[in-house]
Amino acid sequence: MFTLFKPSPRFPQIKRIDLKSVHLYLSKFEESIKNFEEIQKERITSH
Repeated sequence: MFTLFKPSPRFPQIKRIDLKSVHLYLSKFEESIKNFEEIQKERITSH
């Protein structure tokens, strides 16, 4: 299991991820969470 945490030669490439794509992903993720919360609230009030 601990072999997963060994530093690999490919590790530095992870830092090259496009920040715009990360930001877009995070904003979509937040949106989905908000939608989910709204659905949960509607379920609670409908019962």
